[in-house]
Amino acid sequence: MQSEFYNQPVVNWAKQNLPQPVEIKLRFASRRARIFIYLLLYLVPILIIAGLIARKLQEGEALGWMGVVLCGGVMLIPPSVIVLIGILTQQKLVKSLDADGVKSSIGRRFLWQNLYYIDHVSKRINRPGRDLVIEDNQLELVFADGKAIIPPLIHNREQIWNLINSMPAQVRDDGQIRPVQSGPRGSENAGGTSSFDEIVKAMGELKAQHDRNK
Repeated sequence: MQSEFYNQPVVNWAKQNLPQPVEIKLRFASRRARIFIYLLLYLVPILIIAGLIARKLQEGEALGWMGVVLCGGVMLIPPSVIVLIGILTQQKLVKSLDADGVKSSIGRRFLWQNLYYIDHVSKRINRPGRDLVIEDNQLELVFADGKAIIPPLIHNREQIWNLINSMPAQVRDDGQIRPVQSGPRGSENAGGTSSFDEIVKAMGELKAQHDRNK
């Protein structure tokens, strides 16, 4: 049960390594950059709609207004879906790290005591002839009550990655538990186990000991 899970090692690590909040600053995330990207997404549909309106004004009844509205609505669907996906994705992005936990871009809090594991997620790009795989593209912090994402395009990326890699938590690569002895991505201090259930059991024992010491 969630109430029996308490990640005391990460709680202690956060108190020692995060005396001050660490802000995760996204690249190309300024208001001007977002407006420019939105304009690019909607530029082609807007030009097509403007052309249809101009044609309607020139040809009169040859082209009905209902056709202009329907065609314009269909053209606006793809960029609107892209924008919506972007907004939903940003809700899971990490805004800052502090001694208590993680704060997402929409203000949701995730506490270190509920951290299950850290997942180094690769990005796969399909190309003709071969697939391109970008390993360790982003970090996903998986908690008992949700997931927070640290994307690749951030300022001070190397420092943030090193900070997370020093955390005494289970590490996974694309969902697969990373063996302690391998550590190909600088996670020798990150910890790991062959069974996640063993970690949950150990954390429960630590929580019980923590309660007895109060």
